[in-house]
Amino acid sequence: MNENRIVLKGTNKRDAAGFLLFVFLLPYVCACLWGHVGVDKEALYRNDRQDQPEVTDYEVQADMGWGVWKIPLEEYLVYKLKMVMPEDYEKEALKAQAVLLRTEIVQTLWEEGSERLQVSGEGLNEWYETNSFEMEEMEDYQQAVKETDGLYLSYQGEPIQASYFKLSNGQTRDAEEMWESEKCPYLTSVACIQDKAAKDYSSVVSVSKVNYLYVLKPYMAEGYSVEDIWEGMQFSFDNTGYVTSVSFVSGENKIGEIDGETFRHLFNLPSASFEAEQEKTQIVFHVTGIGHGFGMSQYSANCRALNGETYDQILKGFFFGTELAKIE
Repeated sequence: MNENRIVLKGTNKRDAAGFLLFVFLLPYVCACLWGHVGVDKEALYRNDRQDQPEVTDYEVQADMGWGVWKIPLEEYLVYKLKMVMPEDYEKEALKAQAVLLRTEIVQTLWEEGSERLQVSGEGLNEWYETNSFEMEEMEDYQQAVKETDGLYLSYQGEPIQASYFKLSNGQTRDAEEMWESEKCPYLTSVACIQDKAAKDYSSVVSVSKVNYLYVLKPYMAEGYSVEDIWEGMQFSFDNTGYVTSVSFVSGENKIGEIDGETFRHLFNLPSASFEAEQEKTQIVFHVTGIGHGFGMSQYSANCRALNGETYDQILKGFFFGTELAKIE
């Protein structure tokens, strides 16, 4: 008698059921122990891809001190839009800004190869508490984000550097001229004549001579004199009237140089479009516009919206050669 033969006759139903269960589960056990057995590799690849987060899973993780607060991207955009644009601006202008804010985030995540944006939670908690019952105030912002859901601005298939600012000096700046690079060919100079009608277009900032010299001291080479800094200031401008650099010379020697954006932040100037008037005890800066001057002027965008332009027309007017893309 062959004792290796499996005999079903005479076995009870429990033993037979146990054996069948073992046979049924055997492939699964092998897969767990030694990997996928007999599985089509292409099917396995497709399954792995399906398990990975989709692009639509983008979210924001805010560091709140007590922990990480996970916020859906579109919800976070409502908060950002509220922070950067007045609520009385036209709906199409708000939508254009919403697209730029989304583009800004997508471009950052694109470069990092991530689906999670890490941000500081400072201000978020307070903002939620303050605005939780003010839904009417938030309605326009929510609609702007909702009606542009998933849309961002791209150039040759990649998200752009979504630059925007409050108010130009009458013209936006050309990135190629400033950076001597073709990295952002869509950031070209655009006329914004209507910006000159804004109530805060012009401003005056006065800085005492003592404070002026103190702030600039770390940027100077050794061996300078106070009068060298005070008397030797020279400005360089781009074609749109923004200061690109501030140089300090003593005789024929340059003792220091600061780029225009850094200089204007040192003295809290609204923009780098300025001229300086030196007096006996102070220096007076006459400034036009608000912001760095690259990309979309928010004030001009609102004027365009008032004139009937839609958000996509507004964006094309400021970012040449770009097109709208959608997060898939």
